[in-house]
Amino acid sequence: MSKNRDIDALSMKHYNDIVATLLAKAASIPVAQALPLIEFPPKPEQGDRAIACFSFAKTLQKSPQEIAATWADRIRSQGLPDEIARVDVQGGYLNFFFSTPKFAQDLLTEVLSQKTSFAKTSIDPKQTAVIEYSSPNIAKPFSIGHLRSTNLGACLSRVYTYLGWNVQRINHLGDWGTQFGKLITAYRKWGNAQDFDQDPIDYLFKLYVRFHEEEKDNPQLTIEAREAFSMLEKGDENAKELWEWFRSLSLKELHALYSKLGVEFDHIWGESFYIDQLPALLQTLHDKNLSKLDDGALIVDLKEQNLSVAVLQKGDESSLYITRDLAAAIYRFQEFAFTKMIYVVGSEQSLHFQQIFSILQLAGYDFYDRCQHVAFGQITFGNEKMSTRKGNVVFLKDVLARAEEKALSIVQEKNPDLEHPQVVAEKVSLAAILFADISAKRIKNVKFDWDEILSFEGETGPYLQYSYARAQSLMKKWEQDLRPIEDFSVFTDPAELKLLKTASQYVFALEKVVQENEPFYLGKYLLDLTKDFNRFYQACRIVGEEDAIGNARASLVQATSYVLASGMSLLGIPTLEKM
Repeated sequence: MSKNRDIDALSMKHYNDIVATLLAKAASIPVAQALPLIEFPPKPEQGDRAIACFSFAKTLQKSPQEIAATWADRIRSQGLPDEIARVDVQGGYLNFFFSTPKFAQDLLTEVLSQKTSFAKTSIDPKQTAVIEYSSPNIAKPFSIGHLRSTNLGACLSRVYTYLGWNVQRINHLGDWGTQFGKLITAYRKWGNAQDFDQDPIDYLFKLYVRFHEEEKDNPQLTIEAREAFSMLEKGDENAKELWEWFRSLSLKELHALYSKLGVEFDHIWGESFYIDQLPALLQTLHDKNLSKLDDGALIVDLKEQNLSVAVLQKGDESSLYITRDLAAAIYRFQEFAFTKMIYVVGSEQSLHFQQIFSILQLAGYDFYDRCQHVAFGQITFGNEKMSTRKGNVVFLKDVLARAEEKALSIVQEKNPDLEHPQVVAEKVSLAAILFADISAKRIKNVKFDWDEILSFEGETGPYLQYSYARAQSLMKKWEQDLRPIEDFSVFTDPAELKLLKTASQYVFALEKVVQENEPFYLGKYLLDLTKDFNRFYQACRIVGEEDAIGNARASLVQATSYVLASGMSLLGIPTLEKM
């Protein structure tokens, strides 16, 4: 890719720049003010871009229709650039219609040259995003509940990177805290090394559940667990040895699971990583008169901020995870000087993060407003919430295994002669689960229904894979090398025009993901793209069509498959050549 080529031209954003420039001259406003006014009309007869003039009516003392008509006349009098065919007025809207041949030429030239890197951009100067996600508690099985943070965070990390950000992906493991006092106590009382070796994580989980069951009738266990964690924080060798053992076995299982999910991290820094930094942090908060003792515990009173009281340290001087999170935030800014830091954590932790950001602000850390809690709802398989303490948790590895089993049955039924059905089933099941997770806005709860999420039709991951495989099948049937299109005016069918328009909007979907930290927008875009592709597939013949038309349509299919493959990779969804 040539360095002097305009980035916006490489992603088709330059059409927005053209519209904004025309509007800026007509309305005597800056281009920067014109750009956010651009809308995508829902119907073809409303053009390719539109400007609502209603917000100018009060200032200009004219009706929106009059304003639109005046600006349209001014734009026409300037002379329209090659990219714009005409400018119309519809109600209070100014509507821009692109020149179809020029638009098709620009789009297909860029996509076919950039392939799956279409709309990939760079930022100068580079901006840094620290994204914390997944962050499960070690010594516990990875539950379906952890999937949301893992998947949402991985999606955001990929999209930010694609749009040119320097991304630091952090797994803030829950590898410290009172639960380890409980596990150490439970293992000392009921542990058996022989049983432990057979399935370490499952065995630790059972010990954890047993501890909570017996704790109800035996308060002494709670005291012993607190003492055990206090000893761990003070460096007791026996407690530390058990903790390191639990941690190493948990990490081994986590790495295997992350590999299966296609998830990566730049840094796996657990809560324990920040323990040495806590004394300096607590001293700083003391020196700034923010912390005080209350009934033996060290607190920050945030009642004036309507954020209750944040407890930093217990009476036995054991730290709490809010203290470790504060230390982590400070360390990360020192390391990366981030533009923004995103915490992909469940909505139930909302108060926790509000307290962290408030304490950072009160302590004079100016980066507090660069921190953002990206909250999300829960995954359910019914009406029951999951709790590790009660033991009624749904393990992700069991969900993946069940999904693969169901996917294999569906794949073999649809295509009995398919080669490597087990490999295909694994990819289909992964697509089903990952896409279901982002199929609604993240703040909403997600309910898994096996029949729905594994369907090859409708709004599912397998539907994206099926559409991609269909595009590959079409290209194989074409049996010719793509030639340069000599006449782009061959694109006249409404299904062709709609697919061209949707394919061109890829970068805008990606930018919206970053603006709102919402992978849902990429998922929705890919569904729109595949629906438009499948309508095109039904309406437009390729094989057996006149040569110039067939070549042009095959080029459009190839371009669509590149955009689809790119978007699927950002969602972590594998493509399939055959299904």
